[in-house]
Order: sequence, then C-alpha cells, then structure tokens
Amino acid sequence: MSKPKDFDEAQKQFADAKEALKEAKTELREFLIENKIKKDKAPEDPKLIKRLEILQKKADTAQTFAEAAKEAVKELKPKKVRETKYVYPEGMTDKDKKKFRAAARRKVKGVDKPPKEEKAGAEKAEKKPLKKKLETEKED
Repeated sequence: MSKPKDFDEAQKQFADAKEALKEAKTELREFLIENKIKKDKAPEDPKLIKRLEILQKKADTAQTFAEAAKEAVKELKPKKVRETKYVYPEGMTDKDKKKFRAAARRKVKGVDKPPKEEKAGAEKAEKKPLKKKLETEKED
C-alpha cells in the first residue's frame, strides 16, 4: 500500500485494509473450526501446521496494514476550524484575553465598572487616626 495523499484516499485505504483484515480472520477461524484445531494448540499434522502459519501471517500482515491506514487517516484528517466570539488584538496573553472578554461582556450588557471612589480611601485614612486618638485618651 502506498501512502495516501489526501484524507478521502486514506479513508478508502483504511476501509479496504479493514475488510482485508476481516476476511483474513474469518479464513483463519474457518480453518481452525474445519480442522478441529484449538486456538492455543498447534496441530500434529505438518501440512496443517504450514497452512495455519500461512493464515496467521496473512492475518498479522492485514492487521499491520489496517493500523498503518488508521494512522494515515488520523494524520490527514482536516482540523476543525473553530470560530471564536471575540477578535483579539495581536500578542495578547491568556490573562489579557480573559480581561478582554470580561470587558466585552460588560460592554454588551451596558454595565461599565464604576470608577473607584476616592472618598472611600480618604474615609479609611481618617478613621485610623481617630482610633489611635481614642486609645491614647483612654490611657490618660
């Protein structure tokens, strides 16, 4: 078998190899049943031994071709192109992309992040000195 050039050809070769493997295994199985040979035991007749070896080699070869054809199908299978919801600017890292998506969702909802209030920070700064003042007054 030659190496396939495209995906369709690879699939056809795989189907043919699979069919050949099925035929080889069927032929081997029928031979074993016909001559009353158990799978694990070798026959005593040299003619049967020779024929059994030929059928086993044929089945092994078919198995090898089927595996090679399957690998060729995997290699030549066209990759799915997945469309993304967002168009990212070039050179963004994963964290940047996450922030970009979050901002885009907020924009679509119409909710923007409220600006940070400077008063909240100023109030906290004022509260700390008051506590210290109270503590110093209690100590006196």
